[in-house]
Amino acid sequence: MYLRRLLAALLAVSALIMIVPFAKADGLTEQGAHDAMLALQAQYPEGTPWDNSNFYAWHGGIFSGGYGCAGFAFMLSDAAFGTLPARQTDVVYGELHVGDILRVNNDQHSVIILEVHDDHVVVAEGNYNYSVHWGRHISRADVEAGDYVLTRWPVGYFDVTTGDVDGSGTVNSADALITLRASMGLMTLSAAQTSAADVNGDGSVTSMDALIILRSAMGLAQF
Repeated sequence: MYLRRLLAALLAVSALIMIVPFAKADGLTEQGAHDAMLALQAQYPEGTPWDNSNFYAWHGGIFSGGYGCAGFAFMLSDAAFGTLPARQTDVVYGELHVGDILRVNNDQHSVIILEVHDDHVVVAEGNYNYSVHWGRHISRADVEAGDYVLTRWPVGYFDVTTGDVDGSGTVNSADALITLRASMGLMTLSAAQTSAADVNGDGSVTSMDALIILRSAMGLAQF
């Protein structure tokens, strides 16, 4: 009963706490990548002309640059990742992250991911009806039918420790709070956070997971 009251207290003060997105020590986060890309929206608002005459020289390697849709995706990618190298992977929905570039439509179109949800992704793209477009939803089924992914997240970056939902390197009350908020639908977890939060392995994130994480943080339980 005491632990449940403590969970309730954590939730009550959560409005005063800044929840940090999944992060690693080098400071690179999905939220940071998202914000860096969205910062370009003021310069390239919805409907800005952008077709295959537009070229951008990419810093990610693999390709020196790209025209049209590829060029726009490369530009946003550089805004998010600087000079980090890219690598090409197969499309695995559960391994997609903000800033990944999807090649779709039978290798005819490139989009860059702004958000990942259970059943769809939200993207930005150039040369969509010959212009810039922000916020289109692509269903999970259509994503999984895509051709390949270009990612600049380092290998192993999203490896998770059970219970370490915020990626801080330790399991603490902040992890319990994030898990509790997610179980109540008050925030959306990334795929990595969901994996870390589901400590009882039942396939969903619930208040029971939050309770287990809190007990672990207090030294009262082990995973």
